[in-house]
Amino acid sequence: MFKLFNTTDNTTSYTSEEVKFETRGNRTGVFQANVSSGDSITLQSRIDNTFDWADIVTVADANEIQEVILAPYFRVVVTNTSGNAVVAGLHG
Repeated sequence: MFKLFNTTDNTTSYTSEEVKFETRGNRTGVFQANVSSGDSITLQSRIDNTFDWADIVTVADANEIQEVILAPYFRVVVTNTSGNAVVAGLHG
């Protein structure tokens, strides 16, 4: 299952909508972020909506792909200074 962290404008700083992720028996997934120099993106997750968000991965200045532990809820927080599109997705 693939989930893209959508926003109306990927060329500005933003916090994505919460994405619900069903693990379906998988314990890990693959997170990919496309960022330009000067930009950063932080993947956050939580196990229930009663918990605070926890930072899982922070990517800055260059594209990156990492394996992550899957949780039921994810979002990304983007700081965009380049004006280029910053996008991220999770596959599990």
